[in-house]
Amino acid sequence: MRNFWIVPGSEKNWKQALTSKGIWGLEEKTFDKVYWLAIAPNDLILFYVTGKIKGVVGYGIVRGKFYQDVPLWDAEIREGRVKWPLRFEFDIEFLLPENRWADGNVSIPGGAHFRQPLFLMQGEDVDPIIQALNPSASVSSLQEFSTSVSTVKAEEVSPTHETVKSLLLEIGKLQGYVANLEFPMEAERLDVVWRRLPESVPTYVFEVQVGGDLYHALGKLKHAHDIWNSRIFIAASADDLSAVNQLLSGTFHEIKPILRFIEIEKIQNLHQSKQNIYQLEKDLGLIP
Repeated sequence: MRNFWIVPGSEKNWKQALTSKGIWGLEEKTFDKVYWLAIAPNDLILFYVTGKIKGVVGYGIVRGKFYQDVPLWDAEIREGRVKWPLRFEFDIEFLLPENRWADGNVSIPGGAHFRQPLFLMQGEDVDPIIQALNPSASVSSLQEFSTSVSTVKAEEVSPTHETVKSLLLEIGKLQGYVANLEFPMEAERLDVVWRRLPESVPTYVFEVQVGGDLYHALGKLKHAHDIWNSRIFIAASADDLSAVNQLLSGTFHEIKPILRFIEIEKIQNLHQSKQNIYQLEKDLGLIP
């Protein structure tokens, strides 16, 4: 059964969460952890902005949750420590443009004084909020428990850069690795990494190219291999293979023997297969 949550946060934190590809975090306190354990994939969340705005500016679907030991938000990077390690990822279903947050948000009675990190709502109370935000939304479909969002993504004909990153992230988690998006490497950020342990360096590093800069991506992968001896992968369409090979024959000839090229279609197929196996094992009671 799908649950519905209000997620309150400051305007600054929401902007960063949304630009961080849909990630929210809670403190590692007993009170907060209760809510983090309660929220689940396919739950619907309302983006409530506190402060002067005091209203809902969008909504999304929870994709998964994880414990994170890498700083993400400005305050964490500034202080050099993780303040909100209990995190969950979500896909944005609808979001008002930022210039409409002040006048287009939907207010909630008593919403200006949330004392908890998440607030559970009844489905019938969520309907008018969604309808006010997005009149074209199919409220009935949002009320239903949908199949995994990631499964739908895996079947997209033209996946986006963020879609492929999300697929690689979930494959890594299903493989039992500590998987991260936007992993810091000096002044750069790597699209996706898999680590064996939270404190270890990346074992696998992936750069995703969907109409991006291949030269820059290969440069980051080479550096990751140089400093961590990581296994490096470039994920792109089959049309990009010749361009990659050309760069590997010249500037990046040193990583030619170790770089693996993965077609995006194969990543989609692998993700779907992993999901099917996971669901089968769960149905058989082999995993909790």
